Parts: sequence; C-alpha cells; structure tokens
Amino acid sequence: MKALLDTNIIIHRENTKVTNQSIGLLFYWLDKLHYTKMIHPYSVNELRKYSNGNMQQLYDAKLASYEEMHTVSPQTDAFKRIVGGVSKTINDEIDNQLLFETYIGKADILITEDRRMRNKAEALGISNRVFSINSFIIKVSSENPQLLTYKALSVKKEYFGNIDITNPFFDSLRESYDGFDKWFMGKSEEEAYICYDDKSNIQGFLYLKTEGINEAYSDIEPGFLPKKRLKVGTFKVESTGFRLGERFIKIIFDNAIKRNVDEIYVTLYDDRDELKALSQLLKRWGFYYYGLKHNIYGDETVLVKPLRSYSIEKNIKENFPNVDYSRAKFILPIKPEYHTPLLPDSALLTENEGDYMVEAPYRYALQKVYITWGDTSFVNNGDIILFYRIGEEGKIKRYSSVLTTVGVIDEIITSFHSKEEYMNFCQNRSVFSNDQLSYFWRTKSSQLKVLKFIFCKELNKKVTLDQLYKMNIVEKWKGPRPFHRLTDQQFNSIINESETKLYRG
Repeated sequence: MKALLDTNIIIHRENTKVTNQSIGLLFYWLDKLHYTKMIHPYSVNELRKYSNGNMQQLYDAKLASYEEMHTVSPQTDAFKRIVGGVSKTINDEIDNQLLFETYIGKADILITEDRRMRNKAEALGISNRVFSINSFIIKVSSENPQLLTYKALSVKKEYFGNIDITNPFFDSLRESYDGFDKWFMGKSEEEAYICYDDKSNIQGFLYLKTEGINEAYSDIEPGFLPKKRLKVGTFKVESTGFRLGERFIKIIFDNAIKRNVDEIYVTLYDDRDELKALSQLLKRWGFYYYGLKHNIYGDETVLVKPLRSYSIEKNIKENFPNVDYSRAKFILPIKPEYHTPLLPDSALLTENEGDYMVEAPYRYALQKVYITWGDTSFVNNGDIILFYRIGEEGKIKRYSSVLTTVGVIDEIITSFHSKEEYMNFCQNRSVFSNDQLSYFWRTKSSQLKVLKFIFCKELNKKVTLDQLYKMNIVEKWKGPRPFHRLTDQQFNSIINESETKLYRG
C-alpha cells in the first residue's frame, strides 16, 4: 500500500520543533501497517523553497527516507472540471496534482491536513482514500485494535498542583503563552480535566471557568453584553483514534448546563495546525467567529457558542445542546449488553465497572450509531429519543428496566451504495465489531437502517418501567416497542420525574 503525504505532513514530521504531537502516532501506524511513504516532486520543490541553507541540508537528508514519485501525471479534462478548472495559485496546482495522482491510483491513500483538499476529494468520489491525520488514526486503530500502543484512556478531574507541568504535552502551550508556567502554578488549588492513556501519557487537558454578568471584557472586540458565561480557558487534545475531542466537547456542554450559563466562549491563536484543527472541531459543534481578543502577545480569535436558543438556520449538531422541543419524541429500547458500552455515562450503579473496561472510540464519541431493522419511516432528523435499558433476564423487569438517556437523531440512513460506505459510516461510533457489521451487511443489507444520534444527557434519576406503568405511558405488563411515540405531555412528565435539565429551543 502506498500513502502519498502532503507537504504539510512532511513539515510536521521533519520540523526541529514538534508542531503536531499526533504526527508520531501517524507514522507509527504507517510503519506498523507497512505503508510505503511517498512524496510528490512538487512537494520536494515546495519544501526546498521554504528552507534556509541549514534547513535545506536537513530536509535533503531526511527526504531520503521517503519514496519520491518519479513522474507527474497529466490531469484529465474531466478531473479539472470537477476540481474547478485551471489552478489559480501555486498551492492549488500542487493540491490538485496530489489529488489527481491519488484519483488515478498511483497512490492508494493521501494524507493531508488541508480541509479544502478533503472537500475536493469528496467531489471526486475518493473521500474514502483521502484522510486527515486524525481520521487516518481513527480508521486504522479501529481496524487494528491489537496494534494500539495503549488500550484505554481515562478522563478525570485533577488539581493543577498534582499535574506535571514539565510534561512535553504542555510545550506548545508554553510557546504560545509567555508566562504559562507562572499562570499554571497559580492555579494549583483549582481543578482541570485531564486525560491519561494507560501508560500515563497526557493526551488531553481542559480548564473551564465560570464568569458572571459583571465580568470585565475590555480586551475583547466587539465588546460582550452582560451574560453568565463559561470560558474554555485552556483546551488541547492529541489525535488518539478514540474521538477524544468529542469527549471533551461533551464535558464542556455538560458543565455549561450544570453551571446554568447563557453562553460559552473560547479565545485561541490559530497560527498552528493543531489550533486550526481545534477551531474546526469547535465550529462543527456550533461555535462561531465573534471577534478578537487583544493582548501583548498578539490578537487571539474569539469563538462563541450561544445557549438557550434553537436556530433553524443551523444543523442539529451546531444547535447542540439546545433541543428543539417541537420535534417528535420516542422511547428506544436497547439490550443491556449494548447499553453501557454505547452509553457509558449512563451506566447503572448496579453494573460492574469491570465489565466495561474494554475501551473503544465509540465510548468517547458524542455522535453515536444505532443499527435497527425496524420501521423508521415516521422518524426524522432532530427527533428526540429516550433510551430504555431493558432489564437482564432473571431480574424483575418492571424495576430493572429503566429510561437512562436523552439523545437527538442527527441523521438516518436507510440505504447505502456499498459495503464500504456503510462500514465507514458505522465504524468507531457503533458498539458492533467490524465482523458483526460485515455480518449484518451480508445477511440483512436490504433491511438495515442506521441512525446517527447525538448523546444529549444522562437522566439524573432513572425512570423505571414500573413508573412508566403508573404514569400511563406504557401499557401495563408490557414494555415499550422500538420507537414508542410519546406525547409532549408524557415526555415532559418523564423529564420532570427524572429531575433532568435540558436547554430547550
């Protein structure tokens, strides 16, 4: 297999300073899976333009470790029409040529951090062969779990004073913010969220701060109106293959709801690729460009996420955690063996934590996949679902079967063009293994319906089947069927009974 590497990947890899910690994991996988690492002659020329004399010697020495393509293939007219005709800039010319080499099969895959190139790949029908660093890591770690360098991740709250500030994880933050160490040590009695792998390497860090309506924002332009806000003070995650970024996004939203704020905001520099990737992640979840924060180190971008309102101009993910209460509402049963692996935050107190210690990307994802063979013709994007954990055999079902979780349907796919499309859609977001997914495709492809939903919130108090009987929501001595429809009054009764708070649109 041949992997063509975009210029930005080579720069990350060969820089004297580490600009993207995930690059090491990318090359680990390329080596483990025996990919030939290819570089295009256009990229070689581009790298030599960027280099000073000393760097050019360094690049020349290191480029020998890549296999250079010997020819440049002439682009076809059909290809040019799809990507937009004649290239307008040198960068466009290079990007298009790398895409074309992949398009015609001279490379099996292309890895790039350029989102525009990945958008073009989608138009060309080769999006399944063009990856970002993170998406490639996610794909191969799912397909080859036995080769993971770690088997589990743990996110927990920890006092600053107990965290090793000298860890290389913090080097990029130290470079961006003069005085970072002093600031960090000054927070010794405050808490942050930190993620370690099972080898005690730091993979993610998040610090949150609640700010009241009297907070001063003289350095932000345009000025903020008085509101209660959650500030994302420090946020960094590595690419792990475990969708860790989504896990931290969920922590941010959970804190926003718990602290009852009106708005979330973050300030960040966007001069490094890891920060651009973080900005893109936040924007996918509804943060938008607001303005600038001025300080002595240079201007930071201000991104804002409004709460308490639902905009029909935004998609479901961008609105989250705001929920449109006008949508249909359903109960969706799920077997106990699948419930907690898919919804680990909704585990019951009676469950043995050791039963769920096998870590997988879907446990960290905010967007998850539910596979069904039932009728979904009356279910639509944006509808609200309450997950119902069916009680185990041998237990009294009216007490052991409970509603646990609120979710919102993001997308429903009732047909796929190919098995590859189906697998790509389900992998890392479903509790099922690749073998199980393949079996479903082989035996029931014509009946498959795949629901991508967003985990919204665990119910603060679980509502039992017995309570549903008493509330006249489920017929006595029976259980809810898949997509058991609820009236608005029934849904509100459940939410009130569970003492759960949601942001209503």
